[in-house]
Amino acid sequence: MEAPAKRYQDFVALHEEISAGSDPALRPLWWTGLACSMLAAGLAFVVVLGVRGLLEVRIPVFAGPHTGTAAAATSYALCAMAGTIQATALMHLLLATAARPVRAFGWIGGAGVLVVAALPLLPQAPPDAALVTAGLNLAGGAAVVALLAAVVAASMGDGPRLARARRRRYRHGEF
Repeated sequence: MEAPAKRYQDFVALHEEISAGSDPALRPLWWTGLACSMLAAGLAFVVVLGVRGLLEVRIPVFAGPHTGTAAAATSYALCAMAGTIQATALMHLLLATAARPVRAFGWIGGAGVLVVAALPLLPQAPPDAALVTAGLNLAGGAAVVALLAAVVAASMGDGPRLARARRRRYRHGEF
């Protein structure tokens, strides 16, 4: 009967030690997320205007063939902005809950980018428009995930090294 009580005490001690750690640097994350969302929206708007206007390829695929160029560019820009802010919020959540937030964000973000890149290939759309939309989603999503992960990794400093030391101490029964 002593073993479960000891395991519970060890768990509580580990949780208290983790909770007593320093708060993650959220200000650089959110400033980067907001700046990145504005940049993603602006680039999406300009690219849709350019590709639809100059090359006459009807991107984004989800906008439909009868949607005007400005309306398609605006909707794609708003989607890019919303997706970037959601990625920033996901990183914030992972910083608060995950043992390795950057690695978890890389995996989740990578999977999300692959899904978003594959979605334009599903509807019945012209192949050129589907491929261009998928390429834009892949490039933009990968850039957002890489930038947010890099900013958090840089702001964490010695975070991963301290986390490894904390886990090592826990495994050896040192608190």
